This record gives sequence, C-alpha cells and structure tokens, in this order.
Amino acid sequence: MDPTKILMDAGRILKINNSFFTTRSKPEDIKLKTDDGQVINCFIPAVLYIGQASCRNGFIGSTKEEQASVYQWLEYCLLKSQSPSNEILKELNAFLQDKVYFVGNKFTIVDLIMYLSLQEIYSKMTFQDKELYSNLSRWFRLVQNDACLQKLYPKICFAKTKLYS
Repeated sequence: MDPTKILMDAGRILKINNSFFTTRSKPEDIKLKTDDGQVINCFIPAVLYIGQASCRNGFIGSTKEEQASVYQWLEYCLLKSQSPSNEILKELNAFLQDKVYFVGNKFTIVDLIMYLSLQEIYSKMTFQDKELYSNLSRWFRLVQNDACLQKLYPKICFAKTKLYS
C-alpha cells in the first residue's frame, strides 16, 4: 500500500483537488496542501480532511462513536495493510460477517480507503481465493459498484455461484 497513491486516488474519486507531496513514501511524511494554502501533515489527518471536503453527508461518521470508529479503522489500515497477509484478510472477513460496511450502515471514507488498499490484492486473486473470504469479497463487490469508483479502476470479476467446496 502506497499511502500517497491512496490519498491521490481518494481525492480523484471524490473530486477534491489538492496537492500531495512527500519526502519519502512513509505515512508520517505525507503532506497535503489544501486550496487555501494550509498544509496537513500525516496520512490520517489528510484522509479526514478529504472526507470532510467531500460532499457526502456523514462520510467521516455521523456520531461521535462513528467518528471514533472511522479513526480507529484508518489507524488499522495504516498499521496492518503496509504488508497485507492472509491473516489480515481473515480478520477483515470475520469482522464483516454480520456487517455491510466497516462503520455504521453506510459507505464512509473507511470503506473507500480500505477498498483502495485492497484493490491491487483483489485484482491478483483467483476465484477460489476470493471465495475463502466470502464476507470481504461481498463487501468488496458492493464497494466497487459505487459509481465513483468505476471510473478509476476496472471492475474485478467474482463468481456468481460457488465453484469449489
């Protein structure tokens, strides 16, 4: 996961034109320059700024609890998806067992950032691999069908029926 690329893609998807610059590809070295000249340092504050600047209502959480959950998931994404493994995919799959989205009952900035973080991994998975993570695959398929995401990345195919047992 390249945090700068994820932020740039998130900005493009949400039609937010800001400039990103970094001295290295470390999340703490990311700087976002806003339209009014303000500089925001680090990955999570930059993501939260992009979420606030989007025209989506409640995109960074509608309640204090949801906002805390958004922050927690962004931290998780930053820490765990530096080197995604099968264990992380299993954790995410288990979490989504009885949920539609990561925070609350609607699409938030967390879903967008997680999608962007997992997009490359999912694009290389076989149908059989995707079936191992049925809940995560269900969520991924739902999120990729968001109209704004279809312009940036090609759709990833999923089997409609279970192929393996």
